[in-house]
Amino acid sequence: MDATGAEGPRLPSASPIDSTRPATFLLLASWVIILQGALLALFLPLLVFSTKENIPPPDIVAFGAIGAACVAGGSLIYLARRWTWWLALAVTLFAAGYLWAVGGLTSERETYATAVLSAVALMLLLLGKRAGGDPEGLALASARIPFRLKVTVTWFAIFFMIGLFLALSDLDFAFIRENLWYIAKGLQYTILLAVFAIVLATILALFGALGRLSHNAVAYGVSGFYTSFFRGTPLIVQLFLIYLALPQIGFNLERTSLVNLLTLTSFVAGVIGLGLNYGAYMTEIFRAGIQSVGHGQAEAADALGMTYGQRMRRVVMPQAIRVIIPPTGNEFIAMMKDTALVSFLGAEVARAELFLRGQLAFSSNITNRLESLLVVAAFYWLLTSIFTLFQSRLERKISKGYVRAEAPTATGRKRTQFVPAGGSGPGGAGGMVDIEVDDEPGEAP
Repeated sequence: MDATGAEGPRLPSASPIDSTRPATFLLLASWVIILQGALLALFLPLLVFSTKENIPPPDIVAFGAIGAACVAGGSLIYLARRWTWWLALAVTLFAAGYLWAVGGLTSERETYATAVLSAVALMLLLLGKRAGGDPEGLALASARIPFRLKVTVTWFAIFFMIGLFLALSDLDFAFIRENLWYIAKGLQYTILLAVFAIVLATILALFGALGRLSHNAVAYGVSGFYTSFFRGTPLIVQLFLIYLALPQIGFNLERTSLVNLLTLTSFVAGVIGLGLNYGAYMTEIFRAGIQSVGHGQAEAADALGMTYGQRMRRVVMPQAIRVIIPPTGNEFIAMMKDTALVSFLGAEVARAELFLRGQLAFSSNITNRLESLLVVAAFYWLLTSIFTLFQSRLERKISKGYVRAEAPTATGRKRTQFVPAGGSGPGGAGGMVDIEVDDEPGEAP
């Protein structure tokens, strides 16, 4: 039924989705044009210095000018001027036409890439023509695009540029395919090194933190010396001390049994060295986490007749773990990358970790260092990304009831929600819970 007023019937309002659809297309067109300009500008030095032919300076200047014009044309779309749409259209057509006419700066590959991006931008510009000169509509369209989708598009653009860079670098993909599985076998020893070392570091950190908080002079002195020495010397020096220098004690004392005891494999020496080093740093993390628990909690435990061990196990540590886990997860990720230092100690080929296998892969052909090290870096990045994901989920789980939730609004802003957590949560009636609020356009925040 049509709504009627004092002066007659009123037309139904347009759907917000229909009104923002052209603005969404124009917004995407702006991003594509800016991406095209960024690619032209970023790859100009690579194209100039990697080619074996002399490129005329006017062509270099024209190539860079087109990139700058694309960035400017895509950015000016956000102005409240109708002519900005025509400028973006002209820049897109000119960039594609010029590079197609000259056949690219160094090869036709630049022409094909520009043609694809220009075709996409042209289609989006035509679909979003009605939104030209409407910055409010673009802002509303941008607010309606989910934040995670924007992040995904950003990552896709970054990977696209990296992929194009690698394609132009003439990588030996045959070498990568042949050695990919060989390098990947080092993952198991990298993970085992990190896991065993973090277990050792956690145990040492717990006892070290208790020693730093103890009123016993011996415990305090031992823990202070431990943290001071292993935080004050380089990790690589500690690894060589454990692996190479310790057996010399047995030789100096002429005790064969002591020599055999102190002669460690590179794997065991790596676990001990990493565990001792990171345990010293994590000692301060554990100490800060324990001290973050209010004194009233310990006093209440004492009033209930708990022993020191019961108080730490049942009252203090369950609350301190919320503060301890985030930095401990970061230390574990850093330790996983530092396992590459164990490769300097040497190891059997069958028990080599990632970095050592990468070195062995290009040792027979020094011209493939880039390919081998790129594969190693990709595996390390994959490992840290996976464990970062698990860490973020664990942090989100243990922080429920303690942190404030932020909800995005239609204008792209975030507002904080204060909602009491009912039930038996850690915060009781005064805790906080995570909620998601989706404000529709026009609603008051």
